[in-house]
Amino acid sequence: MCVLAWGICAAVAVGTLLVPGSFSAAPAMVLGAAGAASLIGALLWAPALHVDDDGIDVDNIVRRFHVPWAALIHVDTRYALQLHTPGRLIAVTAAPAPGAGASLRAARIQRRHGGVAEVDLRPGDLPTTDSGRAAALVRGRWRQLRDAGLIEAGVADATPVGVRPYTRNLALMAIGAAALVASVLLV
Repeated sequence: MCVLAWGICAAVAVGTLLVPGSFSAAPAMVLGAAGAASLIGALLWAPALHVDDDGIDVDNIVRRFHVPWAALIHVDTRYALQLHTPGRLIAVTAAPAPGAGASLRAARIQRRHGGVAEVDLRPGDLPTTDSGRAAALVRGRWRQLRDAGLIEAGVADATPVGVRPYTRNLALMAIGAAALVASVLLV
């Protein structure tokens, strides 16, 4: 989706520049396209989920989280992939739950490929959705580490969850917004 939006920004910029007499607006157009591309990248490309043996790293739009496996209590997919820790619920922007139409399509694909549609299965848990794939990845690694005895039980309350601002992404959004404002002022 991000690449498609970047392509649209580029096409609009190039198309506008090809119009006769538009060369005076070229700096504003390039600056506006770069600002829009920067904002699109910050909102759609930057959110991420990384799973390894140390824990789960969540990069949302403005904050980054490090959830050690010992701090994880529950994994849910109500509105997005959600990681429950003591006193905190972390929604993963990179793994949203599907909307109504996508839920129906995902359930149909699941049934077509031999999957059994469970009555209590949330649409966000379907393996053909973003949140379902991410939840399966997190739950699978969590189960693997727990079964191997690598996660200490009963220490979730004492295990800190790392939270810090996503400074690179915040800077990208600020630069993008400033470029858009500057492009409007240049016109």
